Amino acid sequence: MLVGDHAITACDTPLWSVADKDVTTIAGLGTSEHPHPLQRAFIAEQAMQCGYCVSGILISAAALLKRNPSPTSREVKEALDRNLCRCGSQNRMVRAVLRAAEEMAAR
Repeated sequence: MLVGDHAITACDTPLWSVADKDVTTIAGLGTSEHPHPLQRAFIAEQAMQCGYCVSGILISAAALLKRNPSPTSREVKEALDRNLCRCGSQNRMVRAVLRAAEEMAAR
């Protein structure tokens, strides 16, 4: 989940520690009618397969783009490094994050 502009793991974060903070989960990133640019880019780049890691990667990417709206490929890889992807779609994910960054910059 996003707390401010930082991605943190929801599974080991006590609720009291995020009280009165700006928290965004994957459900709050976008909607079916108005998906977040990252969600559109992940679909366009076919960057998700099994779904095991996608929520965490999308949140990590959203945190990165909040802090750095024009990341390099290396910066994207570093930001996503903590997320375990078992299906091997990491290169497509990096392309999707860069694509979303471009879309967001064009707005």
